[in-house]
Parts: sequence; structure tokens; C-alpha cells
Amino acid sequence: MNRVLPHPSKGGAAAMSIAFLLACPLLQGQRDDAEQAEFFESKVRPVLIQNCYECHSAEAKELKAELYLDSKAGWMKGGVSGPAIIP
Repeated sequence: MNRVLPHPSKGGAAAMSIAFLLACPLLQGQRDDAEQAEFFESKVRPVLIQNCYECHSAEAKELKAELYLDSKAGWMKGGVSGPAIIP
């Protein structure tokens, strides 16, 4: 299962939503890469854009915790606390 670390100022609500969305394909069985990409783009990325990109993207005015969530490389590398999502 994927693990998402909650953002301290958001009370973890956004992180819990993302964790649920990332777990949904696991509950439905294996999906092919195209289905996984479509699921991520339609269900997960909008949550990240709405709740996280303001502080955690290349477009952020001030990047917080050295964490980029606008790319797979960014969330796999993580920020000062390590990886943000662990598949």
C-alpha cells in the first residue's frame, strides 16, 4: 500500500484523500500502465493541484520542505523528511 505523509498545516485531510485515491487501484486488482496513468491524471493530480502545488511545485513562490509534488521524481525523492509517497 502507498504511504502518504500528512501536511502538518492541513491536518492530514488532503494526504488522507491522496492515500485513498492511490489505494483504490490496489483494491480493484492490477491495472495496466495506461489505466494507472489515466487514474492518476483524473483522480490524484487534481487533488495535488488543489491542495499541494501552491507550496510544493516548480511554480511555488516559496518551495516548502524542499518537496516537489508536481512530478513523480519529486515525490519519490521527497523533501527534508524523505519520500512523500512510498509505493
